[in-house]
Amino acid sequence: MKSLPKVFVSEPINSKGIEMLEGKAQIVLAPDTRKETALALICDADAAILRATTTFDKEMISKGVNLKAIVRTGVGIDNVDLKFAAEKGIFVCNTPGTNDETVAEHVVAMILAFAKQIIVMDKAVRNQNWKERFSLNQIDIKNKKLGIIGYGNIGFSTAHICRCLGMQVTAYDPFITQTGIDVNITDNIETIFKESDFVSLHCPSTPLTRKFIGEKYLSLMKKGAYLINTSRGDLIDENALVKALNQNRLAGAALDVFKEEPLSANSPLLSLPNVILSPHVAGSTKESNERIAIAAAQAVLDTFNGKRPLNICNIEYFSDDQKMKVFA
Repeated sequence: MKSLPKVFVSEPINSKGIEMLEGKAQIVLAPDTRKETALALICDADAAILRATTTFDKEMISKGVNLKAIVRTGVGIDNVDLKFAAEKGIFVCNTPGTNDETVAEHVVAMILAFAKQIIVMDKAVRNQNWKERFSLNQIDIKNKKLGIIGYGNIGFSTAHICRCLGMQVTAYDPFITQTGIDVNITDNIETIFKESDFVSLHCPSTPLTRKFIGEKYLSLMKKGAYLINTSRGDLIDENALVKALNQNRLAGAALDVFKEEPLSANSPLLSLPNVILSPHVAGSTKESNERIAIAAAQAVLDTFNGKRPLNICNIEYFSDDQKMKVFA
């Protein structure tokens, strides 16, 4: 009897995805996220399901000699060498559309936390500082300006919710010319930083976007403005951000992602009172994790069954000959 194909899973996924694979594949769940562990387990895997922590570089992909598909839960694929995977004939897929609203809701939660000073007020009550209620640092968000950088599905979902809350929304995305809803579009990114009360990042990590939010753009922000990042940690020059926050050149920052994860215990961000932090969970809820796991498992099963999986991210790197063989 032919043995079942193996699926390497870098970190636990929702049980619905596991149930889809059971009986159709051998599931190999990594006990930790160390690279050494992944290298040992990937050698005979036919597919891999990755979360954000594990990186599939040339070394890892070369070790997986049987790999046919690498599926990234969520949208970001910066932890996979797309071109090298294509050279090896391996699909790299992601699961867009499974947590767009989830991330958008997290962004709105951060906006409201700052606007209503939720964390400050919580600490005040716990410290018996009832007089904080007279500080009046809270603001309404109606008619406040939100600037969105990167207007894909998540940027669109964020704009939609914020427009419903009465915010004025302007988006910058060099690949978008119209928004489809009552949102302004600008071709000048500096406008976003100069005019917005809240700036929310929704960009992929690429050579062009890494650390592009630094001294130049931070210095353009209004003194009472807030920066929000639920996208990728390396979009921001963290040293420049810490400096700007220490000098009160902007009111605060809300960060769900960081250059290095987990965030180091020595990070200066931890000691700043005008920063809200969360551990890369903007896209993770009970509901979204189920949708993501189902989509990831389906991509693996489609590949095993000889079908073209949805959302192949590295198709541009396949040669014409490869495409003819794979997609005939």
